[in-house]
Amino acid sequence: MELKTGAWPNIAAAVEECVTRSSQESGNIFYTVNNDLDKADRIVFIECWANQSAIDKHNRTAHFQNLIKTVEPYLREPMQLLKLSEVTTF
Repeated sequence: MELKTGAWPNIAAAVEECVTRSSQESGNIFYTVNNDLDKADRIVFIECWANQSAIDKHNRTAHFQNLIKTVEPYLREPMQLLKLSEVTTF
């Protein structure tokens, strides 16, 4: 997420709640929020889910919806979502 300068104090509580509750959801393997060391106003969520059903359920939770609602006014640009799959064969 590319945040407007000074946004963090306004969104930190919603981020913390979402990370804490998401980590406890069924189907969650891990859920972290990270600072981009090269861009001070960028945070990156890295999450891993057991399957698409778990992701869909997570996206409907109150804490995730609250995060989106809280963060939206402080975004410098629209959120970017990357769906990834680990490379396991070489």
